[in-house]
Amino acid sequence: MSGQLEHREYDGALGAYALGALPDDEAERVRRHLEGCPKCRDELEGLRVAVETLPASVEQVEPPPELKERLMAIVQSEAELLRAAGQAADRPEAQIARPRRRRWPGARVWRPAIALALASAIALVVVLVSVGGAGTRTIHAQVSPPLQAAGVRAVVQVSGSRAQLVVSGLPLPAADHVDELWVKHGAAIAPAGTFVVRSGSVDVSRPVRAGDLVMVTVEPGRGTSAPTSSPLLVARV
Repeated sequence: MSGQLEHREYDGALGAYALGALPDDEAERVRRHLEGCPKCRDELEGLRVAVETLPASVEQVEPPPELKERLMAIVQSEAELLRAAGQAADRPEAQIARPRRRRWPGARVWRPAIALALASAIALVVVLVSVGGAGTRTIHAQVSPPLQAAGVRAVVQVSGSRAQLVVSGLPLPAADHVDELWVKHGAAIAPAGTFVVRSGSVDVSRPVRAGDLVMVTVEPGRGTSAPTSSPLLVARV
């Protein structure tokens, strides 16, 4: 099997793998594939950012204890129905007569099961909290190499001219220092709020426009009027 074909066979499972929704044997197959596939590892890293930042971007409330059980029961039930329906269940009718490419066991049920698992995860958030509108965009921030090596992740969520930074694993600043947000428009850099958050969300206090840079630096005291250090992370709107 060529590397490109093998990648296509496995990439449909990455979403469920990131959510922890795969059976143990299928998760082990994906794990072994990831050891030798940098492309899938990069794709999984992006999915994990989304999975980790989703709960950090909304108010945390305690769900009913039976809610997860009901959602996972639906996922398992749909997967069993798809297995029973056979190979034709995951393809449009017009494609059934076409020659089928070789697929390894369990692959035919992954894509619909993944879609259902992702839908269930989104439904869980909708049940628990009120989230932003459909116009919200998520932009992955470029993290400085030392922080990237430490596993720091960050995204900027933009809705209209409003922006919010969501971070995971950011080290706390030194004593008598704060992390400070900046919005750079052209050559002008304006302060946009200070914070001390390791994992969570922070509002950008200034409006953002297309092409603006949202940056974070470490600054002394309660913040400064202009950056005095190199950015820890940068995101282009």
